[in-house]
Amino acid sequence: MQESGLEARFPANASFLLSGPPGVGKFEYLLARIREDLRLGERVVFVSLELHPNEVRARAKALRLDLDPHEGKSFVFVDCYSATSSERSEPPTGKKTFLVSSFSNLEGIGMAMSKAAQELGTPVRIYFYTISTLFLHNSTQAIAKFFQIVTSRAKTSLGSILYAVHEGVHESLTMNLLRSLVDGVVEMRFTDTMTREIRIHHMRGYRVDATWRPFVQLPEAVVAL
Repeated sequence: MQESGLEARFPANASFLLSGPPGVGKFEYLLARIREDLRLGERVVFVSLELHPNEVRARAKALRLDLDPHEGKSFVFVDCYSATSSERSEPPTGKKTFLVSSFSNLEGIGMAMSKAAQELGTPVRIYFYTISTLFLHNSTQAIAKFFQIVTSRAKTSLGSILYAVHEGVHESLTMNLLRSLVDGVVEMRFTDTMTREIRIHHMRGYRVDATWRPFVQLPEAVVAL
């Protein structure tokens, strides 16, 4: 595996961390991966911690990814956002969403993720956006335990899992802990001129090219040149 991170098909039954500063394009990166997953007939669980599902739907559509035909069939939300927000709109008709009561209900998040995966049928690709939100409501120790349990459950019986995390808002020890608990790390950054770059930092069991490459968002895709 020598790809830069976007064109690579990540291994099944493995765990990944996507790190980068806020605004660098992590959400767009995830949408690009989800678009490719759905194109290939894979099933996707999106754990929404930072955005209301309606915002995810709208932002995906703006990038020409219409989730509507896939929801309930090959795509489903685990919604951790709505219960603590003022916006409590119901999901679109016929679209099942797994609602979690609060950000501090870590057990509930794990259970909803598993139920969503079983609803779609395994294996699934699970995406967390973003794990950073949980640190505002839980201790680092509680999240580390949650991270280990959920990652093990995903890899053992559900499929692959990718956590997005905001670089620069957590202590170095916390970031190092998260990196140590996953099989692979994808990194994104701003250069001195505020252009964006991406690389696969490492992938357990694979030889990777860790060279930084430009990260470019196009109307229908996100590519690494």
